[in-house]
Formats: sequence, C-alpha cells, structure tokens
Amino acid sequence: MKQIKILSIFALLFISFSASAQTEVKAKAKKNTITFLTSAVCGMCEDRIEEKLNYTKGIIFSELDVESKKLTVRYKTKQITAEEIKQIVADLGYDADKTKRNTEAFDALPKCCQSEGHCGSDE
Repeated sequence: MKQIKILSIFALLFISFSASAQTEVKAKAKKNTITFLTSAVCGMCEDRIEEKLNYTKGIIFSELDVESKKLTVRYKTKQITAEEIKQIVADLGYDADKTKRNTEAFDALPKCCQSEGHCGSDE
C-alpha cells in the first residue's frame, strides 16, 4: 500500500512539472522580438515609424536606431506577425528588409526623409 502511495505522489509530481513546463513554453511563444533594416534617414522618420508601430495592436514596443537604420520591435505573436510589421513600415514609405516601400507613401514623405538629408533638429 505504501508503494502505491509513493508511486501516486511521483506520478502527480511528474504531471505537475510537465504541465508547468508546457505553460512556460506557451508563455514564451506568445511574444517575439525582431530586428530589421529600414531606409529611415532622420529623426522625423524615427518618430513616424515608432509612433505608428507603438500604437498598433499587438506591438509592445518599437525602437529605431537611425544611425544603423535598425528597427527593433517586440510584439505579441497571436495578434501580429513579423511580415505584417514589415508591411506597416513599407506602407509608411520605408523599405523594411526585403519588403519594398509603398512608392506613393514614399513620395508623400518630406523631402529630407526621401534622401540622406536631415529634417529639422530632431536627431
């Protein structure tokens, strides 16, 4: 009888640890971070991209390093995908890795955002 109780306890502990491990894996899979290159060139570009992304459902935060042109985005994988994020950036008029910019949106950007020039003093 003692052996059955001990085996039962071990079985319960095993099931408990297994369920806990699966929950941790699921929790980690709900969020992801991506970093990709953009064609942003100035502080106005940075403000435009970060503001759009930071107010997009499913995005936790975004940060653009204008000097390196690298955009880092932390997001919820159940609400938005990496490709959707890149498409948002492209729709603003900027290249996002291999996702090419929307030319109409690019043409509507301030001239300094269309070149290697710099807008204002927002840098």
